[in-house]
Amino acid sequence: VTAGELLASINPTVAPIQYVDDNGKLVGLDVDLGNAIAERMCLKMAFMSTQFATMIPLLKEGRTDLVDSFMFYTPERAAQVMMVPYGASTMAIVVPKKNTDKIAGPEYFSKKIFAVELGTVDASIAAATSEKLQKEGKPEIDVRTFSTYADVLQSVAAGQAEGAFIGTEQAVYYKHKGVDFFRIALSGYAPNAEALAFHDPKIADAVVKVLNDMQQDGSLDKLFARYGHCTLPGPFKITTGPIEKPKCVPVTD
Repeated sequence: VTAGELLASINPTVAPIQYVDDNGKLVGLDVDLGNAIAERMCLKMAFMSTQFATMIPLLKEGRTDLVDSFMFYTPERAAQVMMVPYGASTMAIVVPKKNTDKIAGPEYFSKKIFAVELGTVDASIAAATSEKLQKEGKPEIDVRTFSTYADVLQSVAAGQAEGAFIGTEQAVYYKHKGVDFFRIALSGYAPNAEALAFHDPKIADAVVKVLNDMQQDGSLDKLFARYGHCTLPGPFKITTGPIEKPKCVPVTD
């Protein structure tokens, strides 16, 4: 779009993946990844903050170079723009520290109060699991919804919920911030592949080369590990159609 610059659309609302810190600075995993890619291409990285729904139209109109914004890979999106899957977001189950039970999934919370963020995949999975338990003649999960992950964690801290779904990345983020009232009982759950998106094949090919170079020299895994985020095995490429479900290694508490 602009000579010497790589312009990416981003929606900085999800810490620690992409957000604005207390100093008004754009930070997070996607920002770090974009900066690393641009540096290796000898370009200056620039971000356009925009609503998620506008990202693909802006890309197709040639007003941005790529989407670098935690976008899930779907065959439908890959039919509109070039997508390069590179990582996967996952969910974690957190419980109060005093709970040392081994937990294999949300089924554990049959007849228990379980907190989720409103309108998320997390909430859908919890509701579907509760419905499945009922059909099996078992007690349902008492699913409670909250506006943000911070509110979800507060419900666990206050004893209003016996456990919760939050993003694995968010669980690691809060741990790094010194929040220690909870234990990560399960992580790497229900992975969803995410991808960078492009309209110009020359830019897509150049970024693919950078991603593969970063994976080979270990810098990609090192970057993602700081955030407790899953990387795909590669080699990275422009992808269409269905893909295999990602396999992600759980993070340690």
